[in-house]
Amino acid sequence: MERKRLFLTKAAFFLLGPLAFAQTTVHGIVVDNEGNLPNALVYIKDTGEKITSDTDGSFVLNNVHDGKYQLIVEYKGYDSMHIPFLVSDKKEVDLGLIRLGSKPKENNIQEVIVTSVYKASQARAITMKKNSNTITEVLSADAIGKLPDRNAADAVQRMQGVSIERDMGEGRFVAVRGTPVQWTASTLNGNRMPSASGDNANRGVQMDIFPSELIQNVRLSKALTPDLDGDAIGGNVDFITKTSPNKETLAISTASGYVNMSRSPTYNTSVVYGNKITNKLKFISSAVIWERYTAIDQMRNIFNYGLKDKAESYSINQLQLRDYQANRRTLGFNLGVDYEIDSRNKLYFKGLYSQYKDGQSVRETYFNFDNKNVMLQARHADYITGLYSMQIGGAHQVGRRMEISWSLSKARSEFKFNSPGNLDQSERGYPIVNFIQPMTYGSLSANGRKYMAMDAPDGIGDTGEYTLPYNQQNISADKLKLNQIILSQNHNSETDLRGQADLKYKVSDNFELKFGTKYNNKEKIVNSSLLVWMPKSSLGVPGAPVSYLNQFNREDFPYRGGFMNPLGNPYNAVIIDQITNGQIDQMYNTAVQNSLGLAQVSTKDSNSNITSSYRGTENVWASYLMGTWKVSDHLQLLGGLRNEYNDVTFWGKKVISDKANRAEDIKDNKTYNVLLPMVNMKWNLSDNRILRLAYTRSFARPDFNDLNPGTIVNDISNTITQGNTKLDPTFSNNFDMMFENYFGKLDLITAGVFYKDITNLIYKDQSVVNIDGRSYTFTAPKNLEGARLFGFEFGISKRFENLPGFLKNIGFEGNYTYISSKMNMPVYENGKQTGTMSTTIPNQAKHIFNTILFYETSKLMLRLAGNYKGNYVSEIRAAAGADHYQYFDKNFTVDLSTSYAITRKVRLFIELNNIFNEPNRYYMGVKDRVENISYSGIRGQLGVNFNF
Repeated sequence: MERKRLFLTKAAFFLLGPLAFAQTTVHGIVVDNEGNLPNALVYIKDTGEKITSDTDGSFVLNNVHDGKYQLIVEYKGYDSMHIPFLVSDKKEVDLGLIRLGSKPKENNIQEVIVTSVYKASQARAITMKKNSNTITEVLSADAIGKLPDRNAADAVQRMQGVSIERDMGEGRFVAVRGTPVQWTASTLNGNRMPSASGDNANRGVQMDIFPSELIQNVRLSKALTPDLDGDAIGGNVDFITKTSPNKETLAISTASGYVNMSRSPTYNTSVVYGNKITNKLKFISSAVIWERYTAIDQMRNIFNYGLKDKAESYSINQLQLRDYQANRRTLGFNLGVDYEIDSRNKLYFKGLYSQYKDGQSVRETYFNFDNKNVMLQARHADYITGLYSMQIGGAHQVGRRMEISWSLSKARSEFKFNSPGNLDQSERGYPIVNFIQPMTYGSLSANGRKYMAMDAPDGIGDTGEYTLPYNQQNISADKLKLNQIILSQNHNSETDLRGQADLKYKVSDNFELKFGTKYNNKEKIVNSSLLVWMPKSSLGVPGAPVSYLNQFNREDFPYRGGFMNPLGNPYNAVIIDQITNGQIDQMYNTAVQNSLGLAQVSTKDSNSNITSSYRGTENVWASYLMGTWKVSDHLQLLGGLRNEYNDVTFWGKKVISDKANRAEDIKDNKTYNVLLPMVNMKWNLSDNRILRLAYTRSFARPDFNDLNPGTIVNDISNTITQGNTKLDPTFSNNFDMMFENYFGKLDLITAGVFYKDITNLIYKDQSVVNIDGRSYTFTAPKNLEGARLFGFEFGISKRFENLPGFLKNIGFEGNYTYISSKMNMPVYENGKQTGTMSTTIPNQAKHIFNTILFYETSKLMLRLAGNYKGNYVSEIRAAAGADHYQYFDKNFTVDLSTSYAITRKVRLFIELNNIFNEPNRYYMGVKDRVENISYSGIRGQLGVNFNF
């Protein structure tokens, strides 16, 4: 009993001792006229300890003894602020709001910063970058609002080394340093966001569902630290939602615009309101709605790269003409609540909800040269994607050296097709109707196949930027026979439950230890099926009715101003009026199906559908230990280890090919452990020159869809996807060096190199298969032994404030990234591997650069921005060979924005996107062999901001 009492006494002393002997703390919040200032450098004069303010501008200095002191606050673009204070009787000192900019500098930059909102945002971004412990890029909320970037992906494309993938002209996926999108971790307040989408594509989050108005700032970590999730080979892009203000804040923005491709208006409104209810409780809330009509005109060639005959493998099997119209609506809501129990203990809540509706109406014409027919396909559906996140947490100072933080969170993303409206919610999907007509074609080679002239054995074929069908008969509504009606059903979700705890202990003024643990439970559920009905007459039933397009309700086509206008409308001769969406919906009525003599040939229980649905869970237990050692006033080392244990389980079905074609439940499990060492060095060569070095090990988990034990057939995209439960994660040893030179008032030059040694790279091999006369692209994931990636980057930010007259208001920002990669792909002959060949990592562009030229006064802001992404391999077709790989062609988009401050509280703005209507273009092997070209048009809007 005595030993037990002695043990409890010692344990209580160890745990509660720091509370009993707690020292005085000094705390405050650093702000300017634009709001809170994160990452401000705060320290007491003539002491060794220097800290940075939190994301809300708050800071706490511990272990301050009685006496007179002088607090120093430094922020780029502002004079250092010196604040005297007194500590007596160990009483806490609350310095309240420390407002930078209260006194103008001799060179008047202070006054300029107060009135020029973009300069204030530059000060935030540059200060956060300079004071960070690692290689980091930062984008502040002010900068996000100064360019026509309506979603999170569009916003971050301006950062050094970042590129995006677009859909209908809008940013969708984010990639860092040219790596595949799934290698970049997109996190929300430090937690990776769940992903649900129509194609279940990858772990990359669709950023077009996330309005930019909900973002406070964005931090891109190019070199990881042990306290960050390790599955980020490219980098970690952390979107931090808005934080609570220290006074009542109301901001309203409203705008209306126009999209020339759809010839339709756009509407956008956002409201931000926050207040400090008491000295302890404050909140921030925001809401946004963005409604627009977008459009794409697309031409696509499907090549016969799966054929064994080399010459015929360059022939064109199918020409697709596709007209997209989409009514898109983005809704977003954000709420943040902060409660300060006392200066040592804080609690917070962060909640976010976003919904993205993509109401598509698509009309397609397929010229099937090999099958000698033409097919018209009409489809429409509402794509509904929802995302919500809830997080509660706290930060607690325990004694004079220890800080404990914790959080619990739940996040969920859900996707579903939600049409037609006349079906029950549980039965809805993506309705598709197609008609077919026999067709003969001209301009064919002597072997009867369609070619581009450059590939044809006898030189007969197309020579221009686009392919023409040369159909020998007119496409006619009274000859287009009803072929199929299809309902593609897809309802999938991804849910994350997380718990995290971190402990920070200051061993001395120069050394700090941090330990943490995190648990994440992810559940992925995919319910997918493809229902198909066909006319009984096509199935050989005597006397069954035959239906043609002219028997149904039709409407004028093309919609809203033509098809492929940038190419001179070359397809007007083969365009006819199309079936209406209302008529499509009626075909899913049982009575209508009976009158048309339709029979269902594919049900939810069909073999191909049984394997399309699955459930997967992923449990990750992570822990880390890291230390930050201030070796001297100029040198700092940060290093440690992170360990992540992964347990992945999948449940699905497979079909046993026997007489009964039985379906059998299957369960597959894979566990693996990853140990990730990381070291970061920060060497302050001088006050304004920094050299950073880093070695980190990171990894990328396989995409959930790649692990599905079944096979998914998609008749919308004509694809077949097969999973591989034995896939290993991809690993990378990363080496980084970055030099930063801060000069002038807000000027910066950066230069760096990076190298990645990659193992177990996952690539998706493509081939072509033909099923019942229909060509499908077959994709299966595989592991490669290894790959290497090397690159360098350069950035500059310069204001020409020393020039005379109006020229002093001109500024320039630019960054360039060069990436070179190499991996060895297998080479096949007659289905057998005969060797390897070198190629680049898929989706890795060699050249990426951003430029911004701006003119800014206290009232007027004018910015012209360009974003360039070089060509890259987008699809690997190993069996066909490198000359059949699909490449994305180089792309350069230009945006323009301007604003004018009528008063300090009211600002007018104009925004234009893609002002030169740059297309997305793909080619096979060489640039002249076009595979896909699409135009999304120009988008613009005019609006007004109110800040009260």
